[in-house]
Amino acid sequence: MTPYRFTQAIGIAAIILGVLILLRDAVQVHSIPYGIAGIGLLAFGAWRLQIAGRLRP
Repeated sequence: MTPYRFTQAIGIAAIILGVLILLRDAVQVHSIPYGIAGIGLLAFGAWRLQIAGRLRP
């Protein structure tokens, strides 16, 4: 697996997990730290996708 694909996969997975956490927080948990974790994962995923764009062959 190339560094581009690996970084892209991590970014996409982080965004998906972030969205799932935020959805669960909105529906079930209603916790500020839980929401912050979801937003953090979204930001991390976006950052990884930016890096993947720079690594693109």
